[in-house]
Amino acid sequence: MKETMYDCYVSQFDCLQRLLDNRETLMAGFAEYFSKASPDRIYLVGSGTSHNACKAAAVYMEDIAKLEIIVNPPTKLKNLYGERPLVIAVSQSGRSTNTQDMVRALVSAGTPVVTLTDPKNTPVSDVGSFPMWLQADDEKIGPKTRGYMATVLTLYLMALEIGKAKGHVTNACYDKEISKFSKMIEAGKGYMASCNDFYEKYEQQLFKAKSYMFVGKGAAGNVAEESALKVLETVCCPAMGYEYEEFLHGPACCATEDIAVFLFLCNDADKNRMLKTAKILDKATHNCYIISHDDAIQGDKVLYLPCANPQTMSPFTDILIAQLISAVVPGKLGISRHSAVHDIFNDMDTKVKP
Repeated sequence: MKETMYDCYVSQFDCLQRLLDNRETLMAGFAEYFSKASPDRIYLVGSGTSHNACKAAAVYMEDIAKLEIIVNPPTKLKNLYGERPLVIAVSQSGRSTNTQDMVRALVSAGTPVVTLTDPKNTPVSDVGSFPMWLQADDEKIGPKTRGYMATVLTLYLMALEIGKAKGHVTNACYDKEISKFSKMIEAGKGYMASCNDFYEKYEQQLFKAKSYMFVGKGAAGNVAEESALKVLETVCCPAMGYEYEEFLHGPACCATEDIAVFLFLCNDADKNRMLKTAKILDKATHNCYIISHDDAIQGDKVLYLPCANPQTMSPFTDILIAQLISAVVPGKLGISRHSAVHDIFNDMDTKVKP
């Protein structure tokens, strides 16, 4: 039977566990390649969900690798700065034509390019310098879920390898980080159960939403963009993702009774501001929700997902509710893409033909 988006959604934490278990094989040779290249900055490049995964991972990567991390879609990578830039090109299908064109041009110009695709041998990896396998279990569904999470975790693991190669990530530090990932994965089924209960409770309200907004800070702000993309691809209605402060400076004006707003609650000085924002928005829409990692913040319209490291783990936790909505709502409401949309993928050469 053909795999559905919901199948991909529920299999994500099993996929992450296999990735973590196989990390030594998956990372084989990368630290040595990185050391030979000795880059002074890293560019993460990808389109769509690959781009959003790069943005979500960049916060952790920069902290662990102690290198400047710059994220761009391939069409905007016009100039590379620094004496020794390294490009990590992500294409979850390995067939994105714009990524393939960029990789080919960079390698021809002498820039080292690590490719991250699933499977390992793809049109994109064939033109790169050092191929790596994104172990997302060959997810073929267009709106990626498993591929998104697998990309983030793989980039996290690559950052740890970089830190070890540079000498500032000790074995003890590495083991501590791996333990954090392991605990997050162990909690995954519980997160999904909480999301399912939350969705079922508010399903009828969500059916009334004609547009969506997702808002967060730091890594969660980047997760908000991927959340919006998932809804756009599936529910086929307007959806936007914003960094919290940017949301306040204009986009919040869009709040009406027809919008669903999800606030990814931060754990810093803006926490109370975000809670106040939720109370204000609740006057405009019955679809205003908070995603919380703080056990003190629970209750009506609050999805509580306990997490000890929300900044690091938000790409694996905060994203879940948008993925679930995207996997379930279209089927329940009979939503489908216009037939003309298929021509974008078939006739616009966005993917290398098999």
